[in-house]
Amino acid sequence: ADIFQAGGTRSQRSAAGMQGIFFELRNTVSDWRGARADWRLIARRALPVAAAAAVGAAGLCVRRNLVPPDTELLSRRARVECESGRLPAPATVERALAAAGANIAALRRAAQRLRGPLEADLLVVEGQLVAAGGDVEARRNQLVGELIRRWREAGYEAEPEAFRRPRAPNTGIDYVTQQDESYGRDVGTQVPLCFLRPPGSRELRSLDFDGVARAAQALQEHGVAMLGALIDQEEIEALREKLHVQVSALDKARAKPSTLLPVREYDASPLREQDPDLEPVMSTVGRHHFMLRGRALEEVVSSAQAGAMPLVWDHLMRARAAAGLPETARPYVSEVQLLVSDPCAVDQFWHVDNTAPGLTLFVPLTHVPEDMGPTVFLPGTHHFFAQVPGNPGILPRLRGFVSSFLGSDGVVVGSMAAGDALVYDSRIVHRGAANRKYDRTRIALVFRYDFERPPGIGPIGTQTLSWMGNVLETFQRFYASLPGGVKAKGSSPTSPAVT
Repeated sequence: ADIFQAGGTRSQRSAAGMQGIFFELRNTVSDWRGARADWRLIARRALPVAAAAAVGAAGLCVRRNLVPPDTELLSRRARVECESGRLPAPATVERALAAAGANIAALRRAAQRLRGPLEADLLVVEGQLVAAGGDVEARRNQLVGELIRRWREAGYEAEPEAFRRPRAPNTGIDYVTQQDESYGRDVGTQVPLCFLRPPGSRELRSLDFDGVARAAQALQEHGVAMLGALIDQEEIEALREKLHVQVSALDKARAKPSTLLPVREYDASPLREQDPDLEPVMSTVGRHHFMLRGRALEEVVSSAQAGAMPLVWDHLMRARAAAGLPETARPYVSEVQLLVSDPCAVDQFWHVDNTAPGLTLFVPLTHVPEDMGPTVFLPGTHHFFAQVPGNPGILPRLRGFVSSFLGSDGVVVGSMAAGDALVYDSRIVHRGAANRKYDRTRIALVFRYDFERPPGIGPIGTQTLSWMGNVLETFQRFYASLPGGVKAKGSSPTSPAVT
């Protein structure tokens, strides 16, 4: 104190401050050692907590025996196979539309611009045809005629040829808000056609009516579904070539002709030569996001989503109704990106894509085994955010979360083969796992569909959600360690091994 009052040198004042800190610390330790712990009081207070923990653990063990969790929830309960020939031929659909006097060109423009669920409506027609049997062509003409009347009332046939984007894409950083004002907003991105594609178009791999229903049920219950073989190897190779994905000459020399080769590293310089303004965003170390929406490369990759569009529309319409959004609320493509995970890329933090209704489609162009950065999910967590299809109210949503969350023996890992696809609710808590390969790069396409601008949550909410994800992941590990029944892990005919 005398040194401070006398105005000593800086070093003297620092030494005196440190002495004061050590003095207070020593007194604190001395007081703590001299304190007498009332262990009886501590025991009385801790006993209820310990008893509640024991009862809770016992209850979890009972549930684990009565309802064994699944080690492969995604491949067993939420995987649906896509196949060629599931959809009617484009010429068949066009004949039915022409018989009803439809303006086919305007309807195609409306479907591409996401004006309404035309693709989902045609899927419902196909489901009714399967159930009815009999004269399929006559029944199809009748059902399509009823659709055309509804579509005319909705104004789909009045879709003009000229198209004006709601706003310009990739406007850059606003000097006032310091944000990219075009990010996540509707910039008029169009989608490929599925049922309404013109005659002579390539055959798509897709789901039939029952397949869409099963995938929609998985999305409703667990928040995620896997579409097996959404795109074939020929299309994967074509997309790789357009995106300048190179493979090792040694891999080429020793591989069989029909083998899809791994990608050792990805050089994005050819993409930047095509589009000098294309710069990747790095979300975590080793994970690069190339934003393609509104750029020339958007049209190159857009076809990958064609076979999934009926399911996309089906889920979005259910989610809109469950969330109480007005019928005038239209979805839009909020993101198109090329996602590259370098060798040894680190884990992402737990997050959601949007707190509002939406859907994400993830299509890998390389195999994604468990050690190469798959997407990891906490199943059922989409029930936390507002309403989900089929579960209105707080208690049904809580039951839905518990049923899905405890139905998985650990977090759900999205291991998949190239060409498979993940579709997941934008509100499910998930993250990209670390790429533990030192000589493999994971490449994927990501399409996102939203009603409202993502992410719908601020920095504090994002951090809180990340912490919540860590807590839930820890609980999943604890639940997986409890004794009890579990559905055995084994090979499934719908879950091909990937390397």
